[in-house]
Amino acid sequence: MKIEYQNNISKSYGYSFFSFFGITSLWVLYLQMKGLSLVEVGVCESIFHVASFVFEVPSGLLADRFSYRFVLICGRVAAIVSALLMLFGNCFLLFALGFIFSALSYNLQSGTIEALIYDSLTSIAQTDRYPSIISKITITSEFADTAGVVLAGFLVHWHFGLTYVLAAIFGFFGMLTVIFLKNRQVLTQTSKLFQDPQRLQS
Repeated sequence: MKIEYQNNISKSYGYSFFSFFGITSLWVLYLQMKGLSLVEVGVCESIFHVASFVFEVPSGLLADRFSYRFVLICGRVAAIVSALLMLFGNCFLLFALGFIFSALSYNLQSGTIEALIYDSLTSIAQTDRYPSIISKITITSEFADTAGVVLAGFLVHWHFGLTYVLAAIFGFFGMLTVIFLKNRQVLTQTSKLFQDPQRLQS
């Protein structure tokens, strides 16, 4: 059992890489190439922020009610749906819906993997390793985000739509990584702490 919880740490690095690979970072240019005006692009971004605010409380409740793994899987499913809507969308409404799913995926993963790691370390009495592990996860996420932006830049002049194909593929691999995580019973106070990053700073 101790080894299974220990394996969560290595798998969390893979999840962070697949989830934060910033292949769709040039979405403004992508939407313009799809025919949207700058006003419509701005509205899409506003929809993302409003949806993110709306989903903040419900996503926290899910983490308390269900397992971390369930929440992370739902987040990757939402990310895949968002990528497919952006890839096959041909009107403003579909793109707006894609941003709503993108906001949902962002909220579901926000703080959840960190809470799962802390819970895993608690299970093996190694919580002192938490700062080091989170530092490595942050480095992995930043590397993935930068690598995705660079790759997306190359695809702009070749096949820009491929960015969302890759986003869906990376979302699928991220979901597979989560499936193999060992989940313990959700600790309500832990999930509340990490679903609200501001509490960590207080």
